[in-house]
Amino acid sequence: MSTFLPFRLVYLFLAFAASSSLAQTFTNPIFGSQDPWVTYVNGIYYYSESYCGVAAVCVKSSPTLTGLSSASWVGVWNPGASTDPNGADIWAPELHYISGSWYIYYAADDSSNNNHHHLFVLQATSGNPIGSYVEANTGIAHGQMNESTGNWAIDPDVFTASDGNLYVTWSCTNQSNATGPQRICLAPMIDPLTMSGPTVYLSTPTQYWETRDAAIQEGPVGYTRNGITYITYSGSASWVANDYAVGLLTNTTANVLSAGNWTKSGPILDHHDGTYGPGSVVFVPSVDGSEYWMMYHGIDNSTCSPAYNCRDIRMQQIFFDPYGYPILGYPVNPNVVLKDPAGESGSPAGTTQVASFGNAWGDAAEGNSNAGLAVGTWHWTDRWTASSSTGGAWDQLFSPWNPNPQNVDAHVEVQWVATGTANAYPKYGLYCTYDDVNNHAELLLDINYKVLASHAVVGGTDQGWQNANLPGGFDKTQYHSLDCKKSGSTYTFTLDAGTSQSISYSRTFNLTNGQTGLVVDDTQANFRNLQLWPE
Repeated sequence: MSTFLPFRLVYLFLAFAASSSLAQTFTNPIFGSQDPWVTYVNGIYYYSESYCGVAAVCVKSSPTLTGLSSASWVGVWNPGASTDPNGADIWAPELHYISGSWYIYYAADDSSNNNHHHLFVLQATSGNPIGSYVEANTGIAHGQMNESTGNWAIDPDVFTASDGNLYVTWSCTNQSNATGPQRICLAPMIDPLTMSGPTVYLSTPTQYWETRDAAIQEGPVGYTRNGITYITYSGSASWVANDYAVGLLTNTTANVLSAGNWTKSGPILDHHDGTYGPGSVVFVPSVDGSEYWMMYHGIDNSTCSPAYNCRDIRMQQIFFDPYGYPILGYPVNPNVVLKDPAGESGSPAGTTQVASFGNAWGDAAEGNSNAGLAVGTWHWTDRWTASSSTGGAWDQLFSPWNPNPQNVDAHVEVQWVATGTANAYPKYGLYCTYDDVNNHAELLLDINYKVLASHAVVGGTDQGWQNANLPGGFDKTQYHSLDCKKSGSTYTFTLDAGTSQSISYSRTFNLTNGQTGLVVDDTQANFRNLQLWPE
């Protein structure tokens, strides 16, 4: 089991109606592209792209995020000969405004991607971000960055870490060619053009979601929130539609150059329902600053090969927990109507995520359960504690966290309060994982039959119940712990772990992911100390 991570408790609505008759809406995807980068400076959103049709490196701009979909491309730079070190395979250009100047960081090669891909930087010739650019004066020809190893490298991102210093992170191998695995690298910068220290290998792909068909970590983006440094990145093979996913590296210390100070978690975004290959996330505020949104690429066709030929750009609102950990939910399906970001096109102002969602409970992330109808029968005082009224049949409540990890431990302590009259099968307990109405697994105490009961639905097919008798003298009026550990397809259900009356058994369900939740069936119950250990 990995190190305990704080409970991720922020709620993401994936599909919602406009909250005002004035609010405008949009649907994903918003335009065709891949490897998105967008930055917001002085009231304008700038989006950078390679090979847009008018130049090798292009920029578009808009005063709104939704306006980027129809904004015109402006070509800002073309290379010289294709055999120049930066003459071909120009990938993932990122536009940054640093210390009063504009820079574009990108990867390129001399027409030999497998052997000679490296990092480069352009600098604007004026203060205009959509004007012309030249190869920056890095001390190396063609504006190549002075990376210490000289190894194969792509996808540079420059950011300020929690120590207030500038760094560059990128996807790298540990040799001169593209032979994997691709890792995440980091180096300090003394200024926007100069690395000031040796390269550090931060992370290597080891998890199932970053080794699908190929061991790859790429597209890193660094940011700092509440004194913690984070790097998001994409994992697995980009050419297989169902492979790509997004992971997260977290560093809570002031020493970001020590690989041992970084913790990996994920996926924080993965394929779901009709959306495949989500990746290359970048976070950006709404016009009024009250919301955060992510822009990313995805694919609608699971059979497209190579998958990157079918990518397009999507965006959806995201949230951060009180620590700064991003809660992305599931990628929204194509053609689902979403409200415009707050402050644009008549959309009402939003509310700050942490303040609004710090203690939030609600419906499931997939937005299609009946929990929304039952929220009124629940009460909560904080993000770990809740209680139900007597309720009716199968009242459920979700205290949302990242619903994407495949492996997780869930824990809660439960206490029976009263039984209703709706049916003869009063139960209360824990959703181990809830993906959608057709895919979920749960653990409950059945106080009528005096059993620890587990149940699941997979692909819409009921998997039946399995019961274990409760120990003699079981006192339902006292708090009892329920634990559910999911490792791959194996679920282990445990009552009162570590005590003399502990009960534990396992079942196998072909479920990929899901979030935890609470459930009561014709029963009033109290729930406390809800915890999660994502792996």
